[in-house]
Amino acid sequence: MIFTLPKFERYTLGEKIENTILEAIELTIIGNSAGKFDKEKIFSRVNAKIELLKILYRLSLNNQMIKSEKYLAIEKTLQEAGKQIQGWIKYVKNQR
Repeated sequence: MIFTLPKFERYTLGEKIENTILEAIELTIIGNSAGKFDKEKIFSRVNAKIELLKILYRLSLNNQMIKSEKYLAIEKTLQEAGKQIQGWIKYVKNQR
């Protein structure tokens, strides 16, 4: 995990964040090996996972579980990942 959560939150919000990250990675791998027609749907699911992560990290910030500096670094990374996924979705749409 990128940051340390209070013990109570590690098993709730922290676990949800970790699972969402792993699901996004898994879907990205599946999407890369999927056929043309499935890629867009799979990458859209990856995009939804990234949006969910943004919300979960914002909750962490709002509940003062992480410092704003760490939040900003994480948010920047998620913004970049979102742009890459959007680029992949656009590319797949244009391949049809």
